[in-house]
Amino acid sequence: MRHIKCILLSATLGLLGLSSCQEEIITNKGETPLRLIASSDSVRCDQRADDQEALQLTWTSGTNQGTSAAIYYYFEMDLKGNNFEGGIKYNIGKTESRVLSFTNKSLTDTLLYYFKNIPLEEYSEFEARVTATVAAENVPVQVSPVITLRIAPYKYRVLNVYLIGDATPNGWDNQLATPMIPDYENPELFTWEGMLNQGELKFNTQLGSWLPCYVRDETDFTKMHYREQESDYPDNKWQIETIGTYHIRINIDSLTISITNLDGEVPFNKLYLVGSAAGEALAMQQDSHDPFIFTYDGTLNAGTFLVSSTQNSEGCAGYQPNQQAGMGSSTIIALENIGDATFTWNLSAANKYSLHLDLRNMRMDISGYSPYEHIYMIGDATPGGWSWDNVTEMSKNPNDPNEFVYEGPLSEGEIKFPLEIDHSWGGDFILAPTANCTPSENGDYVIGNQPDNKWKISEAGNYRIVINVFNETISFIKQ
Repeated sequence: MRHIKCILLSATLGLLGLSSCQEEIITNKGETPLRLIASSDSVRCDQRADDQEALQLTWTSGTNQGTSAAIYYYFEMDLKGNNFEGGIKYNIGKTESRVLSFTNKSLTDTLLYYFKNIPLEEYSEFEARVTATVAAENVPVQVSPVITLRIAPYKYRVLNVYLIGDATPNGWDNQLATPMIPDYENPELFTWEGMLNQGELKFNTQLGSWLPCYVRDETDFTKMHYREQESDYPDNKWQIETIGTYHIRINIDSLTISITNLDGEVPFNKLYLVGSAAGEALAMQQDSHDPFIFTYDGTLNAGTFLVSSTQNSEGCAGYQPNQQAGMGSSTIIALENIGDATFTWNLSAANKYSLHLDLRNMRMDISGYSPYEHIYMIGDATPGGWSWDNVTEMSKNPNDPNEFVYEGPLSEGEIKFPLEIDHSWGGDFILAPTANCTPSENGDYVIGNQPDNKWKISEAGNYRIVINVFNETISFIKQ
C-alpha cells in the first residue's frame, strides 16, 4: 500500500492538495471500526526543518458491511470546541492510501491559512475526525472518534545572518561573509565573538547577495532596520573604532543589537625595553590600529631585559616572562614593580631583533632579524607611476640579502617604496623622514604608513637606488 501525501500547495490559494495515483481498491473492508490515528498528539513546527515531516494522520478503512461498495472519506479539523463548524474540510474520496502527511512548512502554512488568528510559536488545541460514507443504501455513515492535537505553528524568520564589512574577518566579499551562531532555544537571537578590525560592518541574510540585510538606525546604534529593498532604509553601517575582541548579539524580532568590546581598556600607552640588552631604555611602538600590540624592530645587545611602563628598571609596573625566556614565544606576567621580577628575557648575541608584545593574549614573540623578501617602487617618478598594477620591483643583491637595488630611469615627481602589493594604500612603506625629501647618497628612512612622506625627484634621468634594510639606509645616485 502506498502512502499519498497531502501538502498545502499555496496559502494564497487555500487548497490542500492530495496527489493522485492509480491504486487497487479492496472491495471487502471487513468489520474494522473507523479510527483516526496521529503520529503525535503534540507538534511544535520548526522552520529549520521545513521539508521534514511534522505530522502524519492515518485512519482505518471502516466497514462496508460486506457489500463490496466503495467507501468515500471526508477529513475535518477545527479548533477545539468549535464542533467542526469551520476549519479544514477536505473531501478525500475513495482511496486505499489513507494518509495525510504534513511537513513543518505545509502544516504551518495550512494552519495559518485556515486559522488566521491562532498564536504563533504557541500551542493551540485542535480536534480532527474522519467520516466514511459507503456507496450502499443500507450501510450507515461512520464517524471516527474525535482526536485532540496540540500544534504550535512557527513564526517565519530569517534563519541565517552573516557579518560583512571591512571590520569583519572576510571583508566585503559577500560570498565569504562570516556566519553568526543561531540560538536554537531562541530562534530570534544570533551571536558572534571574535576579532574585529577598524572599519564598518552590517549584516547580510544570504551568501552572495546584498539584500535582504540589517542596517544601523540613523540615530540609535542599538537598533537595526530590515532592508529588503534599497529604497527601504539608508544603507547605514556600524563603525568599529578600535581593533579587538568583540561579542555581538542581535535580536531579529526586536531589531536590537549589542556590540561589546571584550578587551577593556589597554593598560599602557607607552612601554619600554629596559636592561643590559637594551642599554638605555628603548621605546616600543604601539600599533596605530590595535593599541594592545607593541613592537620593537632594532638592535639589541647580548644580555637581559624586561618591559617597563616607564624608562626606569624598578619602581614601576611592567612585564616579565613566566619563566626564563629568549628567542621564540613566551607567556608574559604583569608586575606592579618590575624590580621584583623573578625571570627575564635573555639574548645570547648582539643583533637586530623583532619583538611583538600582545597585551590582549599576554604573549611576547621574539625573532631574529629577517630581511624583506620584496621591496617595490611607486610614484609618478617611477616607470609605473601610481598604478598598483605596474609597480616596479627592486632587485635583491645576490651577495647581500639586506640590500635591494634599482638601476634605471626616474622622472620628475614623488617616490616611495611599498613592502607589499595590497592595492589599499594601508600597508607599510619605506617612507622619507620628511615631506618632499631631497634624495641623497646616504639618507635614512622610516617604515610605516603615516605621515605619508615621499622623496622628491627634481631632475629626470637614470638613477641607482640602494636600500640597505639592516642599516636602514637609502642611497640615490644620479648616473
